[in-house]
Amino acid sequence: MQIITIYDFILLPVYLGIFYYFVKKKAAFFTDFNMKKIFFIAFVLRMFGSVTYSLLVQYYYGYGDSFTYYKGSDFIHDQLVQNLGNIKYFFVSSAEFQQWYNTEVGDMNFSGYTGITSANAIMKISALLSFISFNKFMIISLFFGLFSFAGQWKLFQVFNDYNKGKNQTMLAYAVLYSPSIWFWGSGLMKDSVCLGAMGFIVHILYKNIIKKQISFREWLILPFLIYLVSIIKSYIIIILAVSIMVVVFVRYVLQLKNLLVRLIVILLFLIFSGFVIAFADFSTQINDLVEESYSQVKSNQQNYQNIQNEDETSKAGFELGNFDPSLSSMIIKSPGVILSCLFRPFLWESKKIIILFTALESTLLLLVTLYLLLKTRVVGFFRIIFSNQLILFCFIISILFALIIGFTTFNFGTMTRYKIILLPFYYFMLVAIFSKLMEKNRSE
Repeated sequence: MQIITIYDFILLPVYLGIFYYFVKKKAAFFTDFNMKKIFFIAFVLRMFGSVTYSLLVQYYYGYGDSFTYYKGSDFIHDQLVQNLGNIKYFFVSSAEFQQWYNTEVGDMNFSGYTGITSANAIMKISALLSFISFNKFMIISLFFGLFSFAGQWKLFQVFNDYNKGKNQTMLAYAVLYSPSIWFWGSGLMKDSVCLGAMGFIVHILYKNIIKKQISFREWLILPFLIYLVSIIKSYIIIILAVSIMVVVFVRYVLQLKNLLVRLIVILLFLIFSGFVIAFADFSTQINDLVEESYSQVKSNQQNYQNIQNEDETSKAGFELGNFDPSLSSMIIKSPGVILSCLFRPFLWESKKIIILFTALESTLLLLVTLYLLLKTRVVGFFRIIFSNQLILFCFIISILFALIIGFTTFNFGTMTRYKIILLPFYYFMLVAIFSKLMEKNRSE
């Protein structure tokens, strides 16, 4: 399928120039030269990632989710050009949208994708962008990359502010320059939208609640961002909400001065949680969450399996077919799943050049984690986590994402893509722990 044309390459420098102009204007407001430098490098990497991923999908894979979304977007674009009244289909259910597509086109090989709500949302966003990008695949991809960059920059600002500007360059390398994030989070994909939206959501919550810098405009934007992520990958919002609730509970408990009262509150919480699990059939709800996230991950699984022909070199080792998505099964398998998601593929599992780059990054992440565990003697590692609410939030959100992604991916390629949502949080956690450790060493 030839999606990229000569017109994409002609328009590419024009749009990159326009984006650069606005980024330069934005950077003019920065008084810190290092922040300005980080801002520009992050922007360049994100645009580079958007272009290279587009080329990879076209000239290496020859297929991909991005092409699926573009094909749906192209259909919407053509229908709106023919009749502006078709804009009503932006507000119908995915089932009605699929029926519309079947009536107009009737391509049964593609029809199933139009009936998936999450895929449907990306098609509609892409279709809107098509009218300011001459409906060219690479240019639409640039807009997705730009949104992802903007959201990640907001997230970086949160982390940098909380870390009081310490190890700023190191934080930039971890959160903004990490190859997995700028490459896999820059194309016409769900991941780019979720990555960008998550950055904006966390920034709004941090600024308005923690910093108490209330912005009415941001509170109006927040529900839209939450809705956007929820229709694309609903489990992200569930994990975000659970992480916030746990942090609030821990913060409340730590504020209790009386040790006995603190222990009683924790005990009551554990007893209550036990009753919820035992009598509220919590395992069924977990099962629904896992099944839902798996269905989202699986939306293009058939494409991958047909082309790879069950390629054993790309298997991640966790398939829902071998997994009973119950509470007991999750508890038993969760340690291996978390470690697998965070630190695999290992170097010896790299049978493809793309997987090798991922393996190098995962190996570095594993070594840094082990280094900090040793330097803090393990106990100190978790003491720092539980004594800082944002670090704790990042820890919880990383573990929960690792669980869901580890349980629902079927090969290393997809696992690498889907876990980029947790990487900025996990990377910040490591940088923050390192900063605390260095601060402690200097004071001794």
